[in-house]
Amino acid sequence: MIISFYAAVLAFMYIHLSMRVVKVRKANQISLGTNNNDALIKATRAHGNFIEYVPFALILIFLAEFQGLSSHYCHILGVLLVFGRVCHSIAITDGTFKLRVTGMIATFLTLALAGFFLIFSRFF
Repeated sequence: MIISFYAAVLAFMYIHLSMRVVKVRKANQISLGTNNNDALIKATRAHGNFIEYVPFALILIFLAEFQGLSSHYCHILGVLLVFGRVCHSIAITDGTFKLRVTGMIATFLTLALAGFFLIFSRFF
């Protein structure tokens, strides 16, 4: 299955985002909440946003692949999702608004394309 590769790549990205939160927490001795620490707020939001979107996107791509979406389209969806999440993560940390928008568009496009395939594959 193609989606397994992208799930693995995104798992390592999730670990990276989690470790970034831990690092900021340890450096600032904040065990719970954010204590209004800007670096911790950014790290937790990058981490939180990732976990809010990636599982659902992976499920949709998995279902599309399972229902017969050709491999090159599965790769396009996987690359688009990884690209979107990398852009978004970098943008939250650096405060680059355009890159954040690019990341969210790529993520939403992944969700929409996989969703459209799942709906329309039932009719054709």
